[in-house]
Amino acid sequence: MRATMRGSICLLLLFTPVTVAYGQTFTGGIRGVVSDASGVVPGAPVTLINEATNVSRETVTNEVGQYNFPAVPPGTYTVKTQVSGFKTAERAGLVLATQQFLTIDFTLEPGSLEETVTVTGESPLIDTATASVGGTLNRLQLEQLPSPGRNAFLIGVTVPTVNTVGDAQFNRQQDQTNASRVSLGGGGIRANNYLLEGVPITELRGRAIANPTIEAIAEVKVQVHTYDAEMGRTGGGVFNVSARSGTNQYHGSAFYQTRPVWGQSLNFFSEKEGGTKESTGIADSYYRLYGGGVGGPIFRNRTFFWMATEGYRSLTTRGIQYVWPTARQRSGDFSQTTSEGVPIRLFNPWCRGGAVSARCPATGTGSLATGGEFTNAIIPRDHPAANAVGFNLINAWPTQTVGGRPVADNEDGNVNASDTARIVDEADMLTLKVDHRFNDRWTLSGFYLYNNTDEPGSGIMPADFQYIENHEEFFTTLRRRPHVLAINATNVLSDSTVLTFRYGWQTWQDQTDTAVYSPGLGTLGFSPTYLNAINPDGLNTFPELLFDDIDDVGGWGG
Repeated sequence: MRATMRGSICLLLLFTPVTVAYGQTFTGGIRGVVSDASGVVPGAPVTLINEATNVSRETVTNEVGQYNFPAVPPGTYTVKTQVSGFKTAERAGLVLATQQFLTIDFTLEPGSLEETVTVTGESPLIDTATASVGGTLNRLQLEQLPSPGRNAFLIGVTVPTVNTVGDAQFNRQQDQTNASRVSLGGGGIRANNYLLEGVPITELRGRAIANPTIEAIAEVKVQVHTYDAEMGRTGGGVFNVSARSGTNQYHGSAFYQTRPVWGQSLNFFSEKEGGTKESTGIADSYYRLYGGGVGGPIFRNRTFFWMATEGYRSLTTRGIQYVWPTARQRSGDFSQTTSEGVPIRLFNPWCRGGAVSARCPATGTGSLATGGEFTNAIIPRDHPAANAVGFNLINAWPTQTVGGRPVADNEDGNVNASDTARIVDEADMLTLKVDHRFNDRWTLSGFYLYNNTDEPGSGIMPADFQYIENHEEFFTTLRRRPHVLAINATNVLSDSTVLTFRYGWQTWQDQTDTAVYSPGLGTLGFSPTYLNAINPDGLNTFPELLFDDIDDVGGWGG
């Protein structure tokens, strides 16, 4: 089991209107200068309005005509200024992306406040406030671009210099390991930082502990090559995720996807072997992906929510082939075993010294008289060189596969145990974000994510024999249970001072089920001295056997 829990509190006192200092965050800002034909206009009131929620903020320009709105969440905004003797100046439809900082200047025209000069549809604004280079995946792109496994991070390959090298089949909610094998801007694989609502969700191996459902995401900013020093903590790039918020209008979406069996076909080798959908397990397979989101006002213009979910259930099949010991080999009889058509020969390693010993008798099979060779490649169980532990280990193998197929008697080194693994994957994710406006100067938001996934292994060992599979192969169920909590508060203390507060907490269970060897280590014939030296937790674990040319065995400890 590997788990991390991180609690972080960021208390940042941010900027004056002239000098700006940003903390590691997902919010952005809007600033600019208000002037007229004769120069800058100090003391001009400026209002910022979120067009989706009608939440507003106000400030005034300083002595050199500058205004600044810091710590602004991503969204679509209107900025306007109203000065007596001048027409109202307004910029509408300003789309502020994740950690984007816009410069919006106003030049006032003489007239009455009832007259409004509204500017829309200008050329795209250039962000000159930060050093970040990369791209932003907005809501429309997240919905419409191809998304392997509905993984928003992997859509980042649409940004130049973003490359993924993970196995393409592992990109779902449960696939944090392969889905995190991404290089940003030529940086190292898994050398990136993942932020969710300003809270790091990167664990020690460089993986994102959760792949948030697209239904819960407003934007993903992919920062490569160059980014401000505030981001830090990475030798690669940054995935900066903003969660979706509710608005004054109720919105919702839902989806369901399946893969009917009639549309699937056998793989090339199964078809050549005369297999059928029934014999290969395809007839029993299924895939069901579902999810959606809903949000809106709890109290109009004040409190909003957005809740999203996504899950899947699937049964897939995989043909597995092994070479397992036969009944004769279990008794030490290798007389029928061949290698490339040639009968094998077995020798007693204790006779290599050329002298009689307790393990190398003078005469008989496997003796000094035969040069150590066992007659007919048969190792008698009562031979001095035979080890009871070895016989017990080889007899710990099953005699049939999970599907009930018996191990074949062929002993030519070719496959004698084959079956179809039936892999049942389950995953469910739930997210909730709540935004609340106490007043025009104080806002609070909270985001929570919980993911529950079970990923079984793909072996053909019967359930009672899974202790034989080596722990590096993950043949028992891998269970992941990440939790993420992010709380952000913004308090505008004055026209020149903003106080922001952030709290982040996460817990990350990444645990594979223990494959218990129920007979116990003591039944294999090890000496009591050895058994007494082992931690009691290890006495129900099958020994780990390491080999050069064949698969390793055992070693499951949880």
